[in-house]
Amino acid sequence: MNMRILFKFAALLLLILTGCSGVMDSAQPARQYFMLMPLSESSTPDISDQKPSLTMVLGAVPGLDTDWVQALDGDAQLVRYANARWPDHLPEVLTSVIQRSLQASGRYAEVRAASRAAGDAWFLQLEVQQFYGLQDTNRETTRVAVRISGAVTCDDQHSAFTVEDTVPVNSQRLSAVITAHQQGLDKITQQIFSEIKKVCQ
Repeated sequence: MNMRILFKFAALLLLILTGCSGVMDSAQPARQYFMLMPLSESSTPDISDQKPSLTMVLGAVPGLDTDWVQALDGDAQLVRYANARWPDHLPEVLTSVIQRSLQASGRYAEVRAASRAAGDAWFLQLEVQQFYGLQDTNRETTRVAVRISGAVTCDDQHSAFTVEDTVPVNSQRLSAVITAHQQGLDKITQQIFSEIKKVCQ
């Protein structure tokens, strides 16, 4: 009799441990980190010998200074895509990507990231105001919105500008959302090139 009770107790204990193993071992998916890339093709480069240096600084509005990939839902709430992250906080990521795009354009002797320009370097100030998916009432991402305000100072010239674009998302896969972010960033970067060129010849 005692052996039968002992056997039942051991079986019950094994069942409890097996049922809890999923909680204890945490079967949640690992974080996924997504890279954004600089423009692969630059516009017509400046082939002159006297190329200016450019200093840039980039910030973000509250809510976007994070490493989460985010969306704005139908109730104007910022929501996170599960386990999807940028490699660093968004301002640092976009600073690196836009800086490399500007350098690859061939128009500048040097492009550096700093809070102020040194010497006669041109100065580009940027603020990210939108960089997220747009979701409908069903929590499906329909588009990605990118908006950056900025100002450029060169020599005696100064001009403020805003560039923005939206990119459709063709499926509800996370990879499609990231692709739309990349396409939006590419378009915005090209617009930034144009805004600098308007003021600084």
